Amino acid sequence: MLFSVTSGGQSIPVGMYRATFAGVEDTEPHAEYGRGVRFKFKVVGGEHDGAEATVICGVEKPPTPKNRLGRVLGGLAGDPVQPGQTVDVAAFVGKTYLVQVEDAPSGTGTRVGTIMPNFS
Repeated sequence: MLFSVTSGGQSIPVGMYRATFAGVEDTEPHAEYGRGVRFKFKVVGGEHDGAEATVICGVEKPPTPKNRLGRVLGGLAGDPVQPGQTVDVAAFVGKTYLVQVEDAPSGTGTRVGTIMPNFS
């Protein structure tokens, strides 16, 4: 009997990708972390063209420059978030970024770890 090994799920491999921000959606509440949102990116070009890369952030606590939600918002905006700032993610839908995909801490796939403006 032969088996073909996959990475599991629809994760794309660790690496840097050009990707378009496709939006954000609510996730099912997590037993330990509460409510969350999934930021979605579509890879542009290369072997994984059209593949989706995501990162889930908790929203029980407000974004800060040091938590994942704040870092994602800062990546989308192109600058670290500051106290008192309001970020409308709808303004970034369709924009292209460089995203670094990393192994998820759970070991079950990959996630977007860093988001950078695409200056090309």
